[in-house]
Order: sequence, then structure tokens, then C-alpha cells
Amino acid sequence: MVRNGDDKGGQVVEGEHLPATPAREPRLRLGSIREVRRELVKVYSMAKQGRIATQDASRLVFMLQALAGMIKDDELEQRITALEKAQDERFKEKDY
Repeated sequence: MVRNGDDKGGQVVEGEHLPATPAREPRLRLGSIREVRRELVKVYSMAKQGRIATQDASRLVFMLQALAGMIKDDELEQRITALEKAQDERFKEKDY
């Protein structure tokens, strides 16, 4: 079944045109504390509305908290490394 010449594949099932590839869910970004916080809010909202079971929400929150902890640790490690590097450069300049 062609629709005005713009058919790009897919198939017709029970009179409904289905795309050739299923629509992808947006990529979940959890690379910062802010992004993890946003996802936590979504999980909370979904549980509060009854869209997901509270047991499932608890599991997701646990994983998100673990991710947030790892992000914090990584950020602190980067900051400490930068401070140590700056301190080493100061000592080299003073020629102790």
C-alpha cells in the first residue's frame, strides 16, 4: 500500500501502516548529577501516578543513587588531581 508516493517501507497490519523500523526511545543521558536528578524526579512521578510499581521505582532509585555517587566520586577525583597538579607547579616555580 503506497500513500501518495511517500511510502518508505514498512508494512500494513490490520489496515494500519507500521513504519519499517520501530521508533526509538530518546537516549537516556545520565552523565551528570543534574541528569540523574531529572531521572529521579521522573521515576518518583511515575510511581506517584501508579504508572510503575513502587517496588520497581525503589530499584530504579537505588541504581540512580549509585550512579550519582560514582559521578560525585569522579568529579572529586578530577578536582583533587587538578589541585595536586597546581600545587606541584607552584613548588617547581619556588625551586625548593
